[in-house]
Amino acid sequence: MLRKALLPLALIGASPAPAQPLVRIASGVLAGKATGGVEAFLGVPYAAPPVGALRWCAPQPATGWTGARDATRFGAACYQDAAGGWGPYSAEFLAAPPFSEDCLFLNLWKPAGPRKGLPVLVYIHGGAFSGGSGSVPVYDGVSLARRGLVVVTINYRVGVFGFLAHPALTAEGEGSGNYGLLDQVAALRWIKANVARFGGDPAHVTIAGESAGAASVNDLQVMPAARGLFARAVSISGASMAIDTPTLAAGEADGATLGERLGARTAADLRAISAERLLAATRVAPGSGPPRLTYMPHVDGSVLPADPANPLAARATRVPLLTGFNGEEMIDPSIRSPAQFEAGMRARYGAFADKLLPLYPHATDAEASSSNVAVARDRYMAGLLIWAAARPHGARDPIYLYRHDWPYPQARGQQAWGAFHSSSLPYLFGTIGLGDRTFTPADRALSAHWQDVVLSFAAAGNPALHGRTWRAAGSGTTQVMAFGQTQGMLPAVSTPERLAAWRAYAASGGRLGLM
Repeated sequence: MLRKALLPLALIGASPAPAQPLVRIASGVLAGKATGGVEAFLGVPYAAPPVGALRWCAPQPATGWTGARDATRFGAACYQDAAGGWGPYSAEFLAAPPFSEDCLFLNLWKPAGPRKGLPVLVYIHGGAFSGGSGSVPVYDGVSLARRGLVVVTINYRVGVFGFLAHPALTAEGEGSGNYGLLDQVAALRWIKANVARFGGDPAHVTIAGESAGAASVNDLQVMPAARGLFARAVSISGASMAIDTPTLAAGEADGATLGERLGARTAADLRAISAERLLAATRVAPGSGPPRLTYMPHVDGSVLPADPANPLAARATRVPLLTGFNGEEMIDPSIRSPAQFEAGMRARYGAFADKLLPLYPHATDAEASSSNVAVARDRYMAGLLIWAAARPHGARDPIYLYRHDWPYPQARGQQAWGAFHSSSLPYLFGTIGLGDRTFTPADRALSAHWQDVVLSFAAAGNPALHGRTWRAAGSGTTQVMAFGQTQGMLPAVSTPERLAAWRAYAASGGRLGLM
C-alpha cells in the first residue's frame, strides 16, 4: 500500500520537461532548446558558407531548409589555430574546435515564452582578428537573457580568411581585406530582419565587443553599410588602442607577397590553396601567447572609409557609446626591478622618460612592479580621456567612460593577474564560476551590477543606475566610473600631475593607448 501511495505523489511533484521551442524565420523553422527560463537557438546560419568560389567574397544570403533545423548545438568556429591556455587564460576564455571555413553562424538566447519589444545585445568576439568565436564559454547568453535581453553572439571570418587584401581580390570589388567586417554587417542585417520573431526590438540593438571585437564596434560606426543596424555601442578595451589600421594599398602589398610565396597570382590560384596550407603560411607561434595583429581590417575608402582610432573620423552611425578598460590590461610581467623599469621606460618613451620617471617611484623591486602597472594603466586611461574629448559628440551620442578594477580569481596553482584583458566579460555575461577558480559572493554582486549597467544602457542609452551620477565625457570631467572594490566616479589617471605629463607626451606626438 505504501508503494502505491508514493507513485502518484512522485508524479505530482515531477516537473515536466519544457517543450522544445520552435521559431519560424524566412529561411525555415529553428528548433532550439529551453533551459532555466531561457530559450537558446544555436548554430544559426546568417550567411552562405564562404567556401570554394565564395572564399574572399562578400557574404551571400543563407539558403533555406525544409523541416525543423536543429539549433541546439554551436556551429563550427571560423578557421584558425587552436589556442592553448597562456598567461591568465584557461579554456573558458578560448575558442574550441571544430574549426571550419563553413562558419558563418550566430547564437541567440531569449527569455522563455512569447515576448515582444525586448532590447537586443549583439556581442562581437575578440581574438586579435585571428581567432575566437561566438561559442566561447564566457560568452554564454543565458544569464543576460534571463534578465530580459535578447543576446546574440556571432562568428566572423578571421585571419587570412577574413582580412586578406590582394590586388586580384580588389579587382573583384567584393571587399578585399575587409571580409570579416562584411560578415558582421551581414549578421546585423539578419538580426534586423529576424529578431522580432524572437521577441527582440530591431530598433533597440546594442552592438558590443571586446579587444578586436571592440575595434570592430568602432569600425562599424564609421561604415556606411552598417548605418541603421544598431542604436547603441559598447567598446570594451577597445577605444584609443593606439593601433594603426592599415591602408588597402599596404594590405595588397602584403597579400601579393604571400601569393608569390605560395605560387598564387590570381584569385582563382588563391582559392585553390587548401585552408590548412593558408593557415600554415600565415601562422605565428600558435598557442604560445597573445595572437599578433597580422591580418586586420583595412581603410579602403569604401567598406571602411576612415580609421576610427582618429577621433575626428566621420561616423556613418552616431549613437551613445559606453567604453573603457580594465585595471591591468596587457601588463608586461617581466619588469620586476628598478633597472628593468627604467630601461623599459626609456625604450618606450625615449627622451620623454626623463619627465615620466620622477612621477613613478621605482627605488625598490616592489615600487618598480607597482609603477609598471600604474604607467600602463595611466597611459591608456589618459589616451581614452583625450580621445573621447576630441571625438565630436552631443546629447544624442554621449560617451560614457569606465574602468574595471576588480581582480579576477587566479586559476588554481597559477599566479594572479589582476583585472587582466577580457576579465570583465564573465561579470558582464554572468558566467563567473567557470574554470578552476574560486569565486565569492562579492564576485556575484559585481556581476549583477555589471548586468544592471548593460541593461540600462541597452534599454535607454544611459548606463547610469538610480542614485548614481555618471557624467558623460567631454563635459570637463577627468573622471570615469569605477567597477571594483570602490564603485563610483574616480579619477581616470592616478594623479593630476601624471595626467598633465601624459597630456604633454601626447601633445609632443607620443602615442597613448592600450598597445
